[in-house]
Amino acid sequence: MPSILIVHPDRKTQRIVQRILGVTGYRVDIADDLDQGIRLMNNLQPVLVVVDGSAVLSARVGDFFEAARARGAEACMTLLGTAAVDQVPKILGMGAVTNLLVHAMPVLAEELTITAQKLIKNDLFGIEKYLLWGTDLTTMTITRASQRATLVGDLSEQVRARGQSARVASMAMLVADELISNAVHNAPVDAAGVHYRKELARDQELELDARHQVRLRWGCDARYLAIEITDQFGSLDRDTILTALAKNDVRESGGGAGMGVALAYRSCDHLVFNLAPGKRSEIIALIDVRHPPTERLPASSYNVFVERS
Repeated sequence: MPSILIVHPDRKTQRIVQRILGVTGYRVDIADDLDQGIRLMNNLQPVLVVVDGSAVLSARVGDFFEAARARGAEACMTLLGTAAVDQVPKILGMGAVTNLLVHAMPVLAEELTITAQKLIKNDLFGIEKYLLWGTDLTTMTITRASQRATLVGDLSEQVRARGQSARVASMAMLVADELISNAVHNAPVDAAGVHYRKELARDQELELDARHQVRLRWGCDARYLAIEITDQFGSLDRDTILTALAKNDVRESGGGAGMGVALAYRSCDHLVFNLAPGKRSEIIALIDVRHPPTERLPASSYNVFVERS
């Protein structure tokens, strides 16, 4: 029988995650550590494995993931409590963890459920998944590169008009500016995979035809301010993303989307990449508007979802 496997040493967290993921309709199995998880998998068909962040740094993690794949589980999610956020650079440096949720325990049910359902169902795209039903969404299409500054300024004004702080508006501007720039200049590739606009000056005017146009959508449900940027090339890949997220100095030189992605990641609370290779890339930035700056977590969650054909 297909199931979800949780590997976590804390019993309270086990129970919380088990109850949350019970909404998927799958049986939820629990292991205290990787070795127990490997033994359990001999009799399981896991569709998803959820692993404690500290376990990912274990020498046994390679054997665990190999066993999970052998039993049919390609999807994995890593949970990291706020007491262990200093492990994020190590986890990013591994270049293997594609779904990291950083939480004050108990974990946020909605974030955990959305990630699990996307991994299980391969239903990846859309900002709507992260916002409450009925949230008004604003959509804008970028047809010229020079529109970026105006659209970013308009976004800031509208965010403030909806009662959000200057800090939130500033974060929204930075994230939108970096992700739009990435979609306009770094996403386009030719038949040989060459990023032919990567080296162009960011202030150079470009007319964007139907293939090159970029879509911006955003909304706020008093929990998250969510910003979605979509390009129609699908050239952004998993390794580029994880390398960019691992950058400690976002000013360091390096080609392509690296700096923009790194800046966006450090300016929001959760950064989501939905990738359909060769078709489209969608990046969603979530800014938590419920807490003042002093309560913001020192690390952010991220997801890299790749559409299965």
